[in-house]
Amino acid sequence: MRRCLSIACLLFACEPTRAAAPTTGSPRAPTGLYWGRWSDVPDGVRVQVWLHGVEGRVRGAWEFPPWRAEITGSRGPDGRWRILWREEAVVAGLRARERRVTLTQDVPTGLLRGDDVTLTPAGAPSPTLRPGMWLARWTGLPPGMAVETVLSREPGGRWRAAYRYQEREGMFEGDPLAGGGLAIRWREVSLAGRVAEGRGTLLASDLGLLGTYGVGDAAEGTGYWSLEPVEVLR
Repeated sequence: MRRCLSIACLLFACEPTRAAAPTTGSPRAPTGLYWGRWSDVPDGVRVQVWLHGVEGRVRGAWEFPPWRAEITGSRGPDGRWRILWREEAVVAGLRARERRVTLTQDVPTGLLRGDDVTLTPAGAPSPTLRPGMWLARWTGLPPGMAVETVLSREPGGRWRAAYRYQEREGMFEGDPLAGGGLAIRWREVSLAGRVAEGRGTLLASDLGLLGTYGVGDAAEGTGYWSLEPVEVLR
């Protein structure tokens, strides 16, 4: 018995001391996919921004024609991020430009906000179909661009969606499919009065909904359409 107690005491004495987890301190450096909005981004649109931060430094990139940008910066003593925002044109006739941006990081949500820039973490919210804000992408949109789409559900179970971007207004009605997808009928109207209509089949995916769409009575043949829920920030 004494031998067992001696061994137990020896093991306890030799076990390395574990530091307690800090309860306060600097927020984690921003890392991952963000959805961004700034003055050049049209209303109803968000742009994919990739960030990687470590030890008080951050770098990132985004592309939204006619611009491609790189981001570098660091966290200042006040906790805010000082960012150098460098943009290069992907078309001829536009000169490169750069500016300084200061972003405040909200600790609970990770949201970054400045005078002209808002970066919302994309996160990985549940892909379950539900009312609220979703981000839609389809074939033909510029790379890295998503359109804000509001989904609602009628008492009878039919789904409706509405969106607006680049002087166009669109909507679709969707009937539920087995497995959580939607069979949709979409309609889009431009300020010039041009109307486009079609169908689509959106199936449940790891991020939300993904499927094909077409023009007229076709549900395929034009391209792919995806819907991804926006992370709820509290």
